[in-house]
Amino acid sequence: MLKNTIEVLPEFDHLVVYFFEREELIEAFRNNGTEVICLQHKNWRTLPSTLFKLNTLIRKRKPILVHSHLFYSTICTRLATPAPVPLVSTLHSIYSEDAFAKNFKSLLAARLTLKKRHSLIAVSEYVLKDYLDYVPFKGKRFVLYNFLPDAMFQNQLPSPAQGTIKLVAVGNLKEAKNYPYLLEVFNYLKGVSLDIYGEGFLEKELTNSIEKEKLNVRLCGSANNIPGLFQHYDYFIQASSHEGFGLSVIEAMASGIPVVLSEIPVFREITNGLAHFFPLNNARQAAENLMEFFNKPYPIAIAGEAYNFVKQNYSASRYRQDLLSIYESMTKTELLRSPEEMMLM
Repeated sequence: MLKNTIEVLPEFDHLVVYFFEREELIEAFRNNGTEVICLQHKNWRTLPSTLFKLNTLIRKRKPILVHSHLFYSTICTRLATPAPVPLVSTLHSIYSEDAFAKNFKSLLAARLTLKKRHSLIAVSEYVLKDYLDYVPFKGKRFVLYNFLPDAMFQNQLPSPAQGTIKLVAVGNLKEAKNYPYLLEVFNYLKGVSLDIYGEGFLEKELTNSIEKEKLNVRLCGSANNIPGLFQHYDYFIQASSHEGFGLSVIEAMASGIPVVLSEIPVFREITNGLAHFFPLNNARQAAENLMEFFNKPYPIAIAGEAYNFVKQNYSASRYRQDLLSIYESMTKTELLRSPEEMMLM
């Protein structure tokens, strides 16, 4: 997502700063000429030197603004960024679940480091509300939905399923995606198959469940060529217990495939209701809900409406326009023609 953001703002000089050494990050930005600096952070004992290096870098480079991502990077960036430099932080997930509930110190750090001079960007209205419920803040805050590169929009209308109904899920094998519950649902589904694309620490647990229950489910590893992938399936499914946004959901909508989703507020928000929703509290009921939906006439019309909604609201051009407006409100500067430097954390 960060790489895509840089590519929609080509007239600016971007400096990407990261904490832990990761070769894949360097590779990701090497081809587009973006400057990348690693602070060589090791652990909490090296935090003072890391903050000193970051503060020194910001003072030396004098960026027009600093934009931080991810929770711990944001905490450190707030501590290191001198007051005159505008700082905006993007909230990507439901922090009440992903940070605060797991470690009270995370909540304390968020409250103590956030100042009124800072700004917040949330990837959905629900994410912003969740954060403000825990961290009081009276400064500037914005909602900026994620976007898809133009190549993702392939308006190939789906065809009715023939034989086995083929479902696909895309997302890392982690708790928030709620794959164990989805497998429970598949205990009650007949004539339906599921391919799951993603990697993560739940792989062994999920493999054991699939084999034990003899489910018509495959773990397919990481996915390439997402737009082409969806064209081989009848429906996209996601059973997340919570999400900050749900990028794979709008990727599926952009491919023209109908989506069936867990009944959570974020999915309602980002799809504008143009999906079918199933409950999270009863696997048998969810399966009955899904089979009733699958037995109806194939939803070509709603898939086309969903495609148009995504193209209008999650395009690169709209994201660029909205992000520039946010940056201009922070810097009080006309940025459209100014090749200034921005620092991204």
